[in-house]
Amino acid sequence: MENTIKYILAILIITGYACNNNSKTGPQLADTSVSDTLITAKIDTIFVDTVAKTPEIKEETEISFADSIDFKKYEVGPQERIENAPIDWSSYPEARDFRTRITEAYKDSDVNFGGHYVISIFGCGASCIMGFMVDVRDGKIYDLPLGEENSCLFAEDRALGNATSRLFIAGVCKENLEAKQVYYKAYLWDEDKKEFEKIEAAAFLKKT
Repeated sequence: MENTIKYILAILIITGYACNNNSKTGPQLADTSVSDTLITAKIDTIFVDTVAKTPEIKEETEISFADSIDFKKYEVGPQERIENAPIDWSSYPEARDFRTRITEAYKDSDVNFGGHYVISIFGCGASCIMGFMVDVRDGKIYDLPLGEENSCLFAEDRALGNATSRLFIAGVCKENLEAKQVYYKAYLWDEDKKEFEKIEAAAFLKKT
């Protein structure tokens, strides 16, 4: 009988110890679970705040000055496509200094100015561009009205032309950076004289 009582007491002691031990473990696991949830919530909150505070990026509207220019007024009409004649370097000996640029632009290129010409344009320093055009019919070279004389410090657009028009816009310029108005450095190709002549904006700007 005494042994039985000792056995029962032993079981009760072991059971009580186990319960106490489990009660300590339970809250620890629960705390870990809560802690993980809070971390996730904090990360989500930071992500949402970042997105909300990101400034909206607005696309800038580009102004196409070519749209206001009446190239068709000086149209030469469609021309029959012919094979480009060899470049006649003797027609403009000074152009040999830019032989590579002119040759690369001219080689197998389609006419891109005045019905018969392929133009080549390249930089010549700060706010400066220059170029030549080659007649596909005989390969003769002509100077474009560019360079320092026709450059502008505040250029909105430069070297505007058309494959079927004799009108060439060397520059669309402003007096200063804040100016709202623009002025044009424009020329008209005279096919008979084989030269460019200045033309005023009133003659080629479309009526609004």
